[in-house]
Amino acid sequence: TWLDVIHKMDEVYSQLVADEIALEQKNAELERSQQFIFSLLTAMSDVLAACNETGHIEETNAALCELVGRSEAELRGVGRADLMADAHSAARIRHVLDTPALQRSGTVVEVELRDAQGQQVPVDFNCTPRLETTGRRVGLVFVGRPMGELKRAYHQLREAHEALKRTQQQLLHSEKMASLGRLVAGVA
Repeated sequence: TWLDVIHKMDEVYSQLVADEIALEQKNAELERSQQFIFSLLTAMSDVLAACNETGHIEETNAALCELVGRSEAELRGVGRADLMADAHSAARIRHVLDTPALQRSGTVVEVELRDAQGQQVPVDFNCTPRLETTGRRVGLVFVGRPMGELKRAYHQLREAHEALKRTQQQLLHSEKMASLGRLVAGVA
């Protein structure tokens, strides 16, 4: 009987060692996956905020932290309305969170965030639902691009276009005056 007990203990120990090795491999694989996801979040130039069903931030990326001037730990648990620069933007986000149609599909919403210097920054957010395995919505993911630079570029382009049109009108007026002068000189 002692030999049977020792043999069973060896089997159990062997199984324990095999299970421990498998667990270590799965942990290493999980760590690689987490590092990959972290590197993606860090490399994103667009801002990202994953919110729970009540609209409180659960996860962010470095771009959002840099934009609003807060650390990821400071942003975790903050309500999405606390990042908005005005009540109109907060109402837009609240409407997105309360819309039942967003159970399966996403939408785009433009809001004003308050940056680290307290200035309003327009951000074009793509809001998509975050679903659990059963298909129930457990929150929303907001991925957005600050539109301030783009709007400034459009404004500069519009100003340059207006200046070009004014110059063209002045040239046309000058050409008309020159033609009129030649005509008068010819008549004289």
